[in-house]
Amino acid sequence: MLSFDITDRNIRIIKGTESGGKIRIHSAATLNLEEEVIVNGHVRDVPRLATLINQVLRTNKMADKEAIVSISSNMTIFKELHIQKAAKEQDFMKMVRAEMAAALGIDDSYSVSYIIVGDSEQQEGAVKILATACPYEVVDCYKRVFNMLQLSLRSVMIGCNCITKVLLADTKVKSKMPLLAVQIDNNFISLNLYENGQLSFSRFASISAEDYDDSEDYVFEAVNENIFRMLQFQKSKSDGDSIENVIFYGDTREYVRLTNELEKMGIRTSIINVPPQIHGYENLEFSSYANAIGAMFKRNKETERINLLETDTVNNNKIKSNSSYYVLLVGSLVASIAICGVAYMVLALQNKSVEKDIKEIADKKGSALAQDLEAQLNDLTALSKSVNAYKDGVNDAYQAYLSRPYVLSEDYTQLEETIKKVVMDTHKELADKDENLKGDDPDYSEYYVIDSMNYEDGKMKIELKAKAEDLPLQTIPANLIQALRARDDVYYVAYEGYTLVKEVTTSDKTTVDEEGNTISAGEEVEKEYITMSLTVEMKGDGVAYTEQEEVPFK
Repeated sequence: MLSFDITDRNIRIIKGTESGGKIRIHSAATLNLEEEVIVNGHVRDVPRLATLINQVLRTNKMADKEAIVSISSNMTIFKELHIQKAAKEQDFMKMVRAEMAAALGIDDSYSVSYIIVGDSEQQEGAVKILATACPYEVVDCYKRVFNMLQLSLRSVMIGCNCITKVLLADTKVKSKMPLLAVQIDNNFISLNLYENGQLSFSRFASISAEDYDDSEDYVFEAVNENIFRMLQFQKSKSDGDSIENVIFYGDTREYVRLTNELEKMGIRTSIINVPPQIHGYENLEFSSYANAIGAMFKRNKETERINLLETDTVNNNKIKSNSSYYVLLVGSLVASIAICGVAYMVLALQNKSVEKDIKEIADKKGSALAQDLEAQLNDLTALSKSVNAYKDGVNDAYQAYLSRPYVLSEDYTQLEETIKKVVMDTHKELADKDENLKGDDPDYSEYYVIDSMNYEDGKMKIELKAKAEDLPLQTIPANLIQALRARDDVYYVAYEGYTLVKEVTTSDKTTVDEEGNTISAGEEVEKEYITMSLTVEMKGDGVAYTEQEEVPFK
């Protein structure tokens, strides 16, 4: 028998035999793994792991046909439950699964195992159990690994259930209860609490240097921290005695420092002992292989259902427990063959008929008439596309024509009236506040003159001419823009600024003497005025087009 204790970075392998409660070790080997092959107990690269294990087995001449596995994963969930006794083990397992689902919210994708530790003190007629739930995908990946190795995988167990047999095989350990067993690894810590000669609580914690500020002493710090938590947990139990003994196994290089630290709290420490039932261990470090060795002990099936391959009744075949399974299997096979035979005959007849129809259609498609018709269809399709494109272009042009803006003579008149009204209202409002702005013209038409109004491409270009002195240059344009934009036929008004223009003219008054000689010429008169430019974008009538159903070309 080969026994494998598998963690993320190490695999301990033991080849040995078990007989009459005694174990004899024949050989041992260690396989160190690189990162990412196994993560949290889940095999990420099955072919790679199978290859590495096969190389180690060949190198160390550890050939065998059967294997058992103990695993460690922080995806494993531990729970103490109180379950009513049942006449059938199958019914009891159903109750365990139901309680685990209710307490932890797990579904059928988990494999569940349990250990009965005694009668329940909380419920009459019930027993106290320690249940373990592990994702089935974790268990399944090991089945695939050992299938590639052509090894019969007999059992997959959680590491905490393996070490218990080793510890309790030593009669001296029972006198140290309650005690804490601590497995130390660079990547995890496993802690098992034992009371009254049996396992009462388990905890698994992944660790890394990052969790301890990248300290080189992170393993030492993590072990101290987790032991302290377990001590506090034990104290919090109403009926719990204080832990006074701690047993270490696994990587025990920090044993002396840990012992010195725990002695300050009055706690005695020791390294796991080799029980008398184990032989042939002299050439290996027993504490490192303790889980692999413990997995080889036979189990009491009435109280220990820890083989995840056996307890996974959901993901394995559910009807294997039924005595009529094989009869049902054979009957189903015969019925399936008969149904398949009838179906094959029916499909063969249908296929022959379909093949005949396909040949007739292919012959018709290959005829000269079919080819001529297809050529005509292609020509007509191309012509139809051209006609439809031309029709769309004509329709777009027509709609553009209908929607163009246009200006009538009455529009010119209305725009002039709007401009004059704004000029008059603005000057009157300002003249009421400033006497200097009052003029001789009561409607102030002398101030502004519409010099030109030109319409082109939907836009009206307006030029205003005004006297330069005493003009409210900012107020008039703003009011004009506001008034023009308020019109329904105006889309947008742009004010392009003003220009100061100086104009010099000569008067016609010329004085001459009796001989016709000029005595005085006409006087030059300089005038200043302002021109303002406005662009008024007129609104069109909008698109009157409504989409109609397209009539295909025929």
